[in-house]
This record gives sequence, structure tokens and C-alpha cells, in this order.
Amino acid sequence: MAATTNTYKRFRQLFGGHSRTIAEVLHVDSDGTSIVEARNGETFRVRGSSWPVGVKVWVIDAEIKSEAPDLPVYTAII
Repeated sequence: MAATTNTYKRFRQLFGGHSRTIAEVLHVDSDGTSIVEARNGETFRVRGSSWPVGVKVWVIDAEIKSEAPDLPVYTAII
């Protein structure tokens, strides 16, 4: 891969191109999927049904990978 001078592209390469988010499990389905809600309020279906409702999880590439820490979220207005 050729080196780039685009700072944003270099930053994205640190994450390996995978989509990652922390979400809360809202509903677990019997087909091996779950409905989760991201911090921004977006809800979506992901693969994985081993975590109970109300638990925060790491979602990587539309699949629950593990439980995530339940940390507070703050908004700073400057």
C-alpha cells in the first residue's frame, strides 16, 4: 500500500477499516440476531444473541463481539 499524506485516511487505517460502535441490546431474537441502539439513538439489527437486554456491547461489522463497559457519556458545550 502506498503511503498517503491525507491525515484522515491515515487515521482511518489505524482502525483496520472495521465499523465499531458501542450499543445497548434492546431485543434478542431466536434467529441469532439482536436489535441494538447506538449512543446516537440509531437502532439496527446485528448478528449475535448471547447477551441479555440492557447490556452494553461492542458491535464490530454488524456483529456483537463482547460486552462493553457501561461508562457515562458527557457533552461539553464550549
